[in-house]
Amino acid sequence: MRLTFRAKALFLMISILIFVSMVYTYEAIKTEKEISRKEIIKRSEVVTTLASKTVELPIISENAELLKKTAAFIRNSPDVAFVSFYDKKENLLIHEGSLFPERLPQLSSNFPLSFFEERDFFIFYAPVYTIRASEDIGIFQEDALKQTIDHIGWVRIGFSKAAIKEMENKIVARGVVLALIFTVSSSFIVYFLITIATRPLSVLSNAVRRIKEGDYTEIQIKPTGDEIGELAVEFNRMTSAIKDRESRIMESEKKIRDLFERVEHAIFRLDKDGNIIETNRKFDELCGGANRFCGLFSSDMEGLRLQKVLSAGGMKNLEERLMGKDGNELIVIMSVYPEFDEHGEVIGFDGYFVDITEKKRLEETLIQTQKLDSLGMLAGGIAHDFNNILTGVLGYASLLKSTVPETDKMYKYIDTIEKSASRAANLAQQLLGFARKGKYVMTKLSVNDLVKELASFLKETFDRSITIVVETEENLPPVEGDSNQLYQAIMNLCINARDAMPEGGRLYIKTEFYLLHDEKVVDYFQIPPGEYVRVSVTDTGVGMTADVKKKIFEPFYTTKGIGKGTGLGLAMVYGIIKNHGGYITVYSEPGLGTTVRLYLPKGDGTVEEKKGDKAMIDERPKKGTILLIDDEEVVRELGKDILEAYDYEVLLAIHGNEGVRVFNECKDKIDLVILDMVMPEKGGRQTFKEIRALKPDAKVLICTGYGEEQYFYELFEAGAVGFLQKPFQHTELLSKVEEAMAR
Repeated sequence: MRLTFRAKALFLMISILIFVSMVYTYEAIKTEKEISRKEIIKRSEVVTTLASKTVELPIISENAELLKKTAAFIRNSPDVAFVSFYDKKENLLIHEGSLFPERLPQLSSNFPLSFFEERDFFIFYAPVYTIRASEDIGIFQEDALKQTIDHIGWVRIGFSKAAIKEMENKIVARGVVLALIFTVSSSFIVYFLITIATRPLSVLSNAVRRIKEGDYTEIQIKPTGDEIGELAVEFNRMTSAIKDRESRIMESEKKIRDLFERVEHAIFRLDKDGNIIETNRKFDELCGGANRFCGLFSSDMEGLRLQKVLSAGGMKNLEERLMGKDGNELIVIMSVYPEFDEHGEVIGFDGYFVDITEKKRLEETLIQTQKLDSLGMLAGGIAHDFNNILTGVLGYASLLKSTVPETDKMYKYIDTIEKSASRAANLAQQLLGFARKGKYVMTKLSVNDLVKELASFLKETFDRSITIVVETEENLPPVEGDSNQLYQAIMNLCINARDAMPEGGRLYIKTEFYLLHDEKVVDYFQIPPGEYVRVSVTDTGVGMTADVKKKIFEPFYTTKGIGKGTGLGLAMVYGIIKNHGGYITVYSEPGLGTTVRLYLPKGDGTVEEKKGDKAMIDERPKKGTILLIDDEEVVRELGKDILEAYDYEVLLAIHGNEGVRVFNECKDKIDLVILDMVMPEKGGRQTFKEIRALKPDAKVLICTGYGEEQYFYELFEAGAVGFLQKPFQHTELLSKVEEAMAR
């Protein structure tokens, strides 16, 4: 901080005053302390000498009571801390006071007084003497009296330093107060004198300060004809010139500032060290009050890298990630340009960036959606072919099993083949679930009932170390969906949550009505506005990294060990929810657990009651003619063998064109058409339309290795009587045929 002339003069004079005051005070305090000390020591010597005289008789008479009274009397003297009496052999006779008596130091009885100083006491030692008289009888003279002086003991008296310390403290306090009074009063006098001397300079200094703040009022100083008066006149002329120039500059700056603030790019200026020195409105909206350029970035390493880039000459149109005002990450296109001085040295930087966060997220959402859709198409195609292969294995196994007694050794082998094929069919079903081609029976259902039923099952099957908490919102509107598929989707989420908590934890399942007013983008999932029933599954497990979270819905991707997961659970959830017109969001951080939220569109009306179980298959032989159209030979032969075993007449066609021809030839005879949907030359959809054109009331049972496609519902509305999912067991085929024939 720059000191004014008056401040410097004051500082110098006051410093001298303080120094003189301190020296004087120090010497005065030192002198008074020495005088006080000598007075106390002198008084202590007198007390000790008198005590040595007083204690003569009690020591000679060895009167302990008298010694004790004498000690108590001396102890009551001012500043006496303790009193001890010793005999000639330095044996303690009596002690009175605080400090416990100790062994006497080496003393000489020839000295009338000895003095020792300790931290808290002055200790005085004095010998005790007695004068003895004796008679000698002379023959030729009168009686003569002789006197002898004997050393009979010691007096030890301790005097407390408390009084001297108290006195010293008072001396110091008095000296300090007097010094302060002297210093303060002197300082005021010096201040007054210097202020009068420097007042004209203060007027000029205040005028300069006002100009700095934008006040160009002329200064008023009485004309003195000296240098200060001339300086005042020239100063007023300079003020007028600065005022005119400042007006022109402010007008120009206002135009530039208005443009600076209106631009929708975030603009900023940096000093050479990377400190932000100027920003526009858009920058403040996005990044708030950041004061360091590198502090904007989401990682220290990124900040250091960009610091090097700036040092190397700036950047142009680079994609970077910044920390936004609310802590969210921003994706921007940034350019920064160096500013040089006349010597070519970098003195700062000018830069701007454009926020492309929303655009980038929408792009990533589109890419992720297209990726999952592509994988879904691939998975669906694989599952379709897989189901066609499994149809023969599972169908013939079930048919063969029905003809073999359970006691037969072959029954066990056939049963194993059937179970293995069923497991493979379940795997294919999961692939179809991800591909959004699963088998769905759409009804208006209560998600609360579904969750409560699932929670009861989980509490019985999950480890007791996992606490399951269910929170359902009352009067939750229904959703339109397949209860079995949604049950499976939520269960898969709960199983994943369980596997994320191997040491136990808490599993929360929550349902609620959720009204979304504006479009919401979470990670890679875009949720449009609308009314939803939201199901949240939260665990307190290990959580996921951002890289893992990007891949969790891809089929066959799993973080579990070999043999502990197929990687289809969440892929199936994704397909099921998408097929219900719903959306999924995932929030997870390593060590903080995971929350998966399902957004299901709110349905209208009320919840439909569950229908009872289907009746058992009537094992009695059937009558009727069935046309089976399928391009897979094994499916045709399997269907023919099963149906003919139950006395149905079966006609076969290998593709759509042949199926239409056969139906046209025998339409009055055919009672039911079993129609595959995916065939060469002519697909099932076109074949259905042509068959219905030939006979509007023809009964058609749709059969496919895919799940139900969207256009299947059009076929149901057009008159299709049922749906048969490949692969199937012989009982499933017969049950579907029986239902279709009964319509």
